[in-house]
Amino acid sequence: MNAVVAWIQATAVSRTIVEQPWIWPAAETAHFLGLALLLGIIGLLDLRLMGFLPRIPIGALHELVPFALGAFGLNVVSGATFLVGHPEQYAHNIAWWLKAASLALAGANALVFERLFARRTLGMREGEPMPAAVRWIGAISMAAWLSVLYWGRMLPFIGDAF
Repeated sequence: MNAVVAWIQATAVSRTIVEQPWIWPAAETAHFLGLALLLGIIGLLDLRLMGFLPRIPIGALHELVPFALGAFGLNVVSGATFLVGHPEQYAHNIAWWLKAASLALAGANALVFERLFARRTLGMREGEPMPAAVRWIGAISMAAWLSVLYWGRMLPFIGDAF
């Protein structure tokens, strides 16, 4: 792992991220805005999937998913900027690995919803109770995204854990 970290640090992109004083704050701002938009949309959708807010049509909330995907793309780019700029802060940090695992869980959970339940769920009438499996998908998504947020915030405080 240390060889990969050294290789990334030696790249021109990594050096530019470190040397240009505006890149890191710009990436931090973009990451925050992306998180706010992503978690705002997905959090509301998750609450609806869990059976809350029954008067809000699930289809209307689902129409916001492309905006959440755009926000996720913004976070991938800004997050990659952090990783490439200072790979040594992430490679041995358990918080980063737990954040990555939480992201993987959130993504797999979203895929399960989209492939197996979205069509039937989006056709549900206002006030109709959500199936148990869909409520679980909403709860897992909410927990996974809150975990991503938590472990991301813990990155500077936990440091090298292994």
